[in-house]
Amino acid sequence: MRKSGRAESVRAVRGREAVGALRAIASDDRVRSPPALVGDGALSQRTVWFRLMKLTNLINRPFFSRYAERYRLTINDARVLVALASMREAAAHEVCEATGMHPMNVSRSVATLRKQARVSERRDPENRRRKILRLTPKGLTVCRSFVPDMNRMSDFLLASMSALEVEFLSRLVDLLIRRLETTDSHSGAAASGRIQRLAHG
Repeated sequence: MRKSGRAESVRAVRGREAVGALRAIASDDRVRSPPALVGDGALSQRTVWFRLMKLTNLINRPFFSRYAERYRLTINDARVLVALASMREAAAHEVCEATGMHPMNVSRSVATLRKQARVSERRDPENRRRKILRLTPKGLTVCRSFVPDMNRMSDFLLASMSALEVEFLSRLVDLLIRRLETTDSHSGAAASGRIQRLAHG
């Protein structure tokens, strides 16, 4: 069999395995949705939207209990710190693109972090209108204090999943992000078969 043929066969097998893993997750009694407290619709606890909101809040909970008061940071401030740590330096609009945060929230956090001497700002010598943000040593030290908790939360959250399930979840998250980043995000339902194409890579 030619290399291209073997590669296609491997992708097909992995795609079928990923779809099977998703079906297994859906049939698992441990992850079924709780009864709704309100009627069907966007406010129902049965919706994926509601459960994603809950998941986000549970992931963020350690930050509020350990770091918010100690370091005088909001969750948005922490997101800007983490983004700049991963990007080394960036303009405010690039932080918005990287994090999905609203520009106003980024602007407020940058102003706060500059007052706290955790972020520095300089003009781009090649584009005087562009202001480049960078963590100061103080900001980097604060950001690094989050790393152990971030790693522990990640390990704990994914420990109950197989490598294949984690890979498939990663692909689904990327699909949702791409969907929301498109300029045409409220044009209608996704094209038929999109999940199958995603699963086959």
